[in-house]
Amino acid sequence: MKALLKQHGVIFILLSMLTGLMGAFVNPLMSLFIVEGLRAPPMYLGVYVVAVTIMGLVISQWLGSMADKGTSARKLFMVAVSGMVCALVAFANATAFWQVLLAGVLFLAMGNAAIPQMMTVARQWAGRQQNIDITSFNSRLRAAISFAWVGGPPLGYLLAAGGEFSRSFYFAALCALVALIFAFKFIPDYSAKKSQNGREPAAAASLSFWLLGLAIMLGSTGNIMYSSALPLYSITELGFAEHTPGLFMGVVALLEIPIMLYGAKLAKKYSKVAMLAVAFCCAIVFYLGVFFATQVWHLIALQVLNGLFYGIFAGIGLTVLQDQLPERIGFTSAFYTNAIKLGVMCGAGATGVVAQFYSFRFATLGSMLAASLALGCLILFSYVKRNEQQLSQIQHPFVTVGKNT
Repeated sequence: MKALLKQHGVIFILLSMLTGLMGAFVNPLMSLFIVEGLRAPPMYLGVYVVAVTIMGLVISQWLGSMADKGTSARKLFMVAVSGMVCALVAFANATAFWQVLLAGVLFLAMGNAAIPQMMTVARQWAGRQQNIDITSFNSRLRAAISFAWVGGPPLGYLLAAGGEFSRSFYFAALCALVALIFAFKFIPDYSAKKSQNGREPAAAASLSFWLLGLAIMLGSTGNIMYSSALPLYSITELGFAEHTPGLFMGVVALLEIPIMLYGAKLAKKYSKVAMLAVAFCCAIVFYLGVFFATQVWHLIALQVLNGLFYGIFAGIGLTVLQDQLPERIGFTSAFYTNAIKLGVMCGAGATGVVAQFYSFRFATLGSMLAASLALGCLILFSYVKRNEQQLSQIQHPFVTVGKNT
């Protein structure tokens, strides 16, 4: 039995890696593909990301509600991966922006639900096991996704060198097909109905919860503004070789993996909110450094700060939210995913606007502003949370308030 559980754990880690590869080959290339490959104005990049993100939010919420009602999350994952395959094939054969936009809205938006559904299947499995540390388990899955980003972007840019973007898209489609077969053959099939206990209605989310969610959204906004602007900033404005953006992304992915895993251990000893505050401080310094960087080695060295930021942010962000509403894990997981996606939409849209009127370099200042606002929301969260706990102790003096942060 123990060997079987260990095997399933490995299965989920490998599936996380395959799911991460699907995005690692495509997402970093999209800004370069749309602006350089299709000769579209930078503003169109924002149009694409906003449209795909909004549709992705709708589809993800729909698939999530189906999983809550008992539909197999494994089957929903397979549906999402099938959408990713269709989108990638369409991208590889696209010759105009409207074709990419249509494929993104119809298929890629569905494919973006692959990671949430994969995490749902994994969490359903982990919830049925004994002696499973959910924080560490989630961190291992996120680390596997990050590991996919170590080799994904550099290889993706290498395949797309010389404007041959179709090669990268087809390779990503191959990874998606492998993930589809992998899920069909090896992943256990669970449904939400098997674990429902008829609990009482859960409490509503408090003001502090929404402040924490806003901080996570702003953190995602800053990260996507930087990552969207990086390819065109480094290649067209700084004159670096075409493979260098992939190198930067690979370096930070390699750094964030051990940080993510070690951060899960530190979260048992220190306040998760304090760790997030440190992460946002690293982000602020990093984005400011990128704005003034002029050499390849400058950006490579700065990735240490980026790794600290994103390793902590991605490693414990979901757990921090779940700590606030432990009785509503499904809601907090969906909320976390949507907050990240909203950050992607806002960040990519802002990047297009800034690049249209200024340059891609100034998008890093937007990233710094977003990280600063996220830090402010986190500080405000701590203040409001403390007041809420004091009020709860006054209203319910015989109820012990747990340390959720």
